[in-house]
Amino acid sequence: MSRIASQAAVLLSLALACLPLVCAAPQSELSLRQKERLIEAIGKRLSSRAYAFETDFGQWESLAKDRWHEIEKAETKEELATVLGEALDSFDLSHLGLFAPSTVKDRRSGKRSGMGITIHPLEERMGGLISYVLADSPASRCGLEKGDILTHIDGEPMLEIKQLAGTSGQKRQITWLRGGQEMSCEIEYASFSLSEPSSLTWIREDVALIRVQSFLPKFYKAGRINKFFRQARNAKGIIIDLRNNRGGLSFYSRHLASKIASPETTFASLADNKSENQGKKRRTVRPLPLSKNYEGEVVVLVDSLSASAADIVPAFVSENELGTVIGQRTSGALQLAKSYPLPYGFRIYLPIAEMLTPNGLRLEGVGLEPDIALSLEETIDDSKILKTALQIIDRTQEGSE
Repeated sequence: MSRIASQAAVLLSLALACLPLVCAAPQSELSLRQKERLIEAIGKRLSSRAYAFETDFGQWESLAKDRWHEIEKAETKEELATVLGEALDSFDLSHLGLFAPSTVKDRRSGKRSGMGITIHPLEERMGGLISYVLADSPASRCGLEKGDILTHIDGEPMLEIKQLAGTSGQKRQITWLRGGQEMSCEIEYASFSLSEPSSLTWIREDVALIRVQSFLPKFYKAGRINKFFRQARNAKGIIIDLRNNRGGLSFYSRHLASKIASPETTFASLADNKSENQGKKRRTVRPLPLSKNYEGEVVVLVDSLSASAADIVPAFVSENELGTVIGQRTSGALQLAKSYPLPYGFRIYLPIAEMLTPNGLRLEGVGLEPDIALSLEETIDDSKILKTALQIIDRTQEGSE
């Protein structure tokens, strides 16, 4: 049977199946009772495990009730996760989210589906400025580069980041500007890793650049970082690049801190249910007690995507006067979080504590203002931000001689 004939047969069989009655609505993957059970399970996890400053998680029931019509209409688990996730967004917390079964595997592996870029909306004009292009991603294969301005997607002006949302295998037509020249490409969305392994490069014979793209176990290897600092132990200065670092495990951020500070230094303090609700003292967190730390000049590079573990490290460096932080205000997503199972394959990611800076400041929703603030364009331009970093290292070294 030809493909056209086959399609016609399918359409005919569907039409006959619907006569003489009107076709029934598609069956939802979960019954109303199952949806209610999922909502109840979320409430129990929030009440028993979640913690965030001045947050009443008891509001969950009313938040879900306000969206009950949308919850009823959700036919797939993915649609239900979107609706319930939007309800959780009402708490306005960085580390709170709901994942459908289909996305749990990708989340665990540190992967996402899409283009593989980091993009910042432009306030004064249409489009978005690309600050990072992941290696071996659809965007890199399409030829996009850092500094390009994405202007159109599928022929429509790019006005919101959500226009870029898509799934693996989806093809989109994109247009961008590079140096005033318009370029275009058909891009096919695919799954890609969010980060890349840490690396060391010498930008001058006496200054090392250590890029730390993530604090996730897959990308942050303590032995690799130890090796970098051994290689750079006699350097005049070390630049630690935390731009586009979306965080990971706090344990690894403490490991990085141990490379530039003694174990007695205050790294942060933790606020949780025990300390805040039971009147107990907040726990002081310190760098890991490891080998002798580097004592040269330190500069940390940050941007608006430096989050979580990459929020606290620059605060630790700045407040303890261990170096200079330059770039843009960090993300302000400074919570410790865990993932918990829910019925029907869902998982909830929720905050269990907040990490405060050495001086006791809360960065959640605020972020850290760098010691030296740069524009977005200067922050993503390697040559400009590294030039500023070298000037700081040389000026500080001259002042100490």
